[in-house]
Amino acid sequence: MNCADTGAVMQDKRAMLLKSYEEGNREFCGWQLDGIDLSNCILDDIDLSRASLVGANLRSASMKSSILTEAKLSQASLSRANLSKADISRADFTNTDLVGIDLRKSLARATNFTHALMLRSRLDDADCLGAIMIDINATAARMESANLECVDFSGAAMMNCVLTGASCSWANMTDTRLNWAQMSWCKLEAADLEQANLTGANLRGANLSFANLDQAILTGADLYFANISGALVPADIQPARVASLRLTNQTFTRSNWSKKTLYEWQQRGAIIIDFESLPRDVLTYVRKGECNLRIYFSTTCSPNGQVALEALMTHISPDADTLRILSVSNDAGKSVVAFYAPNPHTIDVFTSALRNKTWTSDREALEQRYRDSCVTREKSVDIIAELENLASHIFHIQALVPIANDDKTKQLQMRLDPCEIIGDKAQISWSSVSLPKVSR
Repeated sequence: MNCADTGAVMQDKRAMLLKSYEEGNREFCGWQLDGIDLSNCILDDIDLSRASLVGANLRSASMKSSILTEAKLSQASLSRANLSKADISRADFTNTDLVGIDLRKSLARATNFTHALMLRSRLDDADCLGAIMIDINATAARMESANLECVDFSGAAMMNCVLTGASCSWANMTDTRLNWAQMSWCKLEAADLEQANLTGANLRGANLSFANLDQAILTGADLYFANISGALVPADIQPARVASLRLTNQTFTRSNWSKKTLYEWQQRGAIIIDFESLPRDVLTYVRKGECNLRIYFSTTCSPNGQVALEALMTHISPDADTLRILSVSNDAGKSVVAFYAPNPHTIDVFTSALRNKTWTSDREALEQRYRDSCVTREKSVDIIAELENLASHIFHIQALVPIANDDKTKQLQMRLDPCEIIGDKAQISWSSVSLPKVSR
């Protein structure tokens, strides 16, 4: 059959399909439509499951809520097509042009996108469980809140991709280029990010527990309040921001860090969760740091509680380096939070704010400070409720301050009862048993 005959056959099939669709038929399962031109056509709710559309032109077509399960679309062009809410599970999109395609809320389980062009595509809220996305180009694509669990992204180009709130747990992201990607609150549990390029990536609040970050490039990445419990992490990610990043003994052990490395991470602002689970010699070494304030709560200090404490700390001491959390230990429904404060005055102001619940009269300013500088705009935390809960469960405060006669130290010692002299410092403490009732 020559080219003219082939073209005529395809024109006939196109006319037949469109006529049948206009008459109300939606089922075209298994049709052979290789090379067909359906660009700009409106084919919403169409059923093309197991159909063959290899090399087809579907540019700007509207196929919302369509069924394309197990369809063959390799080398086809679907740029700017609308397949939102479509079921494309197990379909073949290898080497397909999907630039600007709309796949929002689509079902794409085990779908093969290998080598597909997916620049500026939309996969928000899509379910892509187990999909194959090897070597795709998804630069500037949006995949917010998508289910990308167990997806194979190896070798993919995803620069400036938006993955905010997406679930990428157990995904293979080796050698993936995620430069400047927006990944705040992304779930990356047990994800393989070996040799991935995360330069400038926003990983604020991301869950990287048990992830593999071996040889990953994290230059300029923002890991503020990220969770790397049990993750394999390079010892030196000096260019990255690790303030309030959460790590555990499992991180320390799996990453084969030295105690000096752990100490250096803590000094850069990382928070050690379940501090007491560290080996005794490591505990002794890390404790040589600048911890001079411990607050004991008769409730656990959750991640949201830590965010609330950070908000209060930032509110009373805008320079984030002056007051910071060093570790959090939760055990049997109780918690101990260790802080570094630069001087007795900061200890006094912070503990007084927490004990006296000063946010009741300064709520708007505190919440504004949180919105301006805290974790992320993508996930909100009721910091007032969290602070109220923690403040109501304080049962002990312990501070270590220099032995001095300056006014600020005297003022703090008047509030807290002297307890013990340790070297050149006085350990002072306060118990809720003797605290006057706080008026609300």
